[in-house]
Amino acid sequence: MKKKLRIILKAAAILIALGLLLLFVCDRIIVSNTQGKVFSELDSIAPTEWGLLLGTTPQTRIGRRQNMFFTYRIEAAEQLYKAGKIKRVLISGDANSLDGVNEVACMRDSLVARGVSADDIVLDGKGYRTLDSVIRAVKVYGIHSFVVISQQFHNERTVYLAEHLGLDIERVVGYNAADATSGTSFLTYIREYFARVKVFIDLLTGKEPASYE
Repeated sequence: MKKKLRIILKAAAILIALGLLLLFVCDRIIVSNTQGKVFSELDSIAPTEWGLLLGTTPQTRIGRRQNMFFTYRIEAAEQLYKAGKIKRVLISGDANSLDGVNEVACMRDSLVARGVSADDIVLDGKGYRTLDSVIRAVKVYGIHSFVVISQQFHNERTVYLAEHLGLDIERVVGYNAADATSGTSFLTYIREYFARVKVFIDLLTGKEPASYE
């Protein structure tokens, strides 16, 4: 019995070690491949037509507090627009998220309240995942050069996807919104490691977006 227990514990330890190694390797590949392509300084962004603003809800799902990921992304998009770095914004997210919130409409309203013209905003309510947002930006909206607007960890993953999905991409960079530091935000950062593994699964399996409509 003790021998079997030792074998089980050893096997579990090996599996955990391999899992952690996989998380680390996927993370390092994405980080190294996107160096010099995601920026936190406005002056580092060359002017282009489109910004791709990745959606999230204005309130956290846990505790219903202000979602700083949302707030900081709005601020970043406003900065780019008012500095003339982008002329139009494609907001891509879920028009009917898990808690019934229309992410893209909320983001549009926030941008308009900050002085961004509604005529310069396009909503894609079918950006259910980052992969969907990237593919649809190119194949549905015909955008081949854009600035991704989200937090750095998200921008790195998005830029990597855009460059490895076999899309007709001319140029894609990321503009980093400030990172959220609330008590629950660490869950997002932990989840990101698993999302980076999913990137390679999606690429290997040829994952398609939920909709091309």
